[in-house]
Amino acid sequence: MKKNVFALVWICVLLVALAGCGNSNNANNASPAASGSAAPDGSESAAPSAEPVTIKVANWSPAADMEPIFQAYEDAHPGVTLEYVELADNGDSVAGMKKLDLLVASGENLDVVFMPGATDYSQRAGLGLLAPLNDLIAKEGITLTDEYTVDPSIDGQIYALPDTLENYFVLLNKDKLDAAGLAVPTDWTWDDYLDYSAKLTSGSGASKTFGTYFHTWAMYWELAIINQKEKNNLVTDGTVNIDSEGIRKSLELRSKAEESGVAVPYADTISQKLAYRSEFFTGHAAMIVTGNWMIGEAGGSEEFPATFTTAFAPMPSNASGDPAGVSIANGNYIGILGKSEHQQEAYDFVRWYSTEGEQMQNVYSAWKQQDVDQFIAGVKENAMSPDKIDEASLAYVIKNAIPAPLSVPPTYQGELEEAFLKETELYILKQQDLDTTISKAQAELQKIVDANK
Repeated sequence: MKKNVFALVWICVLLVALAGCGNSNNANNASPAASGSAAPDGSESAAPSAEPVTIKVANWSPAADMEPIFQAYEDAHPGVTLEYVELADNGDSVAGMKKLDLLVASGENLDVVFMPGATDYSQRAGLGLLAPLNDLIAKEGITLTDEYTVDPSIDGQIYALPDTLENYFVLLNKDKLDAAGLAVPTDWTWDDYLDYSAKLTSGSGASKTFGTYFHTWAMYWELAIINQKEKNNLVTDGTVNIDSEGIRKSLELRSKAEESGVAVPYADTISQKLAYRSEFFTGHAAMIVTGNWMIGEAGGSEEFPATFTTAFAPMPSNASGDPAGVSIANGNYIGILGKSEHQQEAYDFVRWYSTEGEQMQNVYSAWKQQDVDQFIAGVKENAMSPDKIDEASLAYVIKNAIPAPLSVPPTYQGELEEAFLKETELYILKQQDLDTTISKAQAELQKIVDANK
């Protein structure tokens, strides 16, 4: 019943959007008014538009956070007014997407929309709500993969530009590394990770320090596939990816870590409802695999003041000789609605926001020209204990990250992860063996795929 209701809502959204598209300018008929707009590097001032233009921008961020960014753009682009449509007053992107869909279905005249991830982006592109940007990109004369670390293409078409970047790496307690005589890794494998975990494990009982901690999320059961450039999801192009070398290696990694006593036991994690932040920042675990949302927390927070120096290491590879630092990538995306009457002006804003605008906000960006040193300086400036951030290792991880090409999860990703976790938990809790786990998980996920065809 839920699926039927969801489908009905989206059919309504699509019908309204397509009706709007019929009377709008597309990328090929973009307004020439903004032809003199500034390049994203800000090297030229924008020429005033022939006629004043208002661009309506929808995002879930609080309006107060967006005001200085909008003002900076308007100051540099005479004749362009940015009208902000706040999708959520508390920064909730999930609620924001629900409101966005309702606005589109009701015929709201929006131009630019922010989307918090590949799934949200692909859904709206697949429904024909977003304008293809290929012609506008070609008109600007750029190659998108030269500009951004993430390629947002879907079947050769580009419907949005990447905004923020989300990828994965390892946080390490550098004080414990130094005490154990271990260097901060720059090129390592999962076998090396287990070796480090063993050498960083010490003590016993309540005061024991474990070498590592694996959280409950599905990604922690997929570590040896999310560091791959291809086939790095549970299901890829409709094919279930469970009975694979990568998933077997991922599960064996967790099992070996638990059996050798170098990882926080999963039974403790679920029974005590442990959290990854507290496990790392209290020193209970010396290493965790995590994402770049944790960069700003390395310098301490009110909840977890920094009591040791945090270092950063790239994602381990599966075998010696394979590159370290490969990680699936996600983040926010910025698109233009197909019914927008100001395609060129909207595109100019999207390009600026995803480059110079991000630099202004000092966020972790998908823009290849982001000044990493400036970003790190901004992180340290806002940190409670900036001296507790190992700047050299952070710079290395950012500059040497290898984001995998965009792999859009299916819309039923949540169902897949729930079924996968149900079986893998039985394995790690010693209630079924690896082959049984792989076989059952493969079958259960195949049922979900078949039901969603």
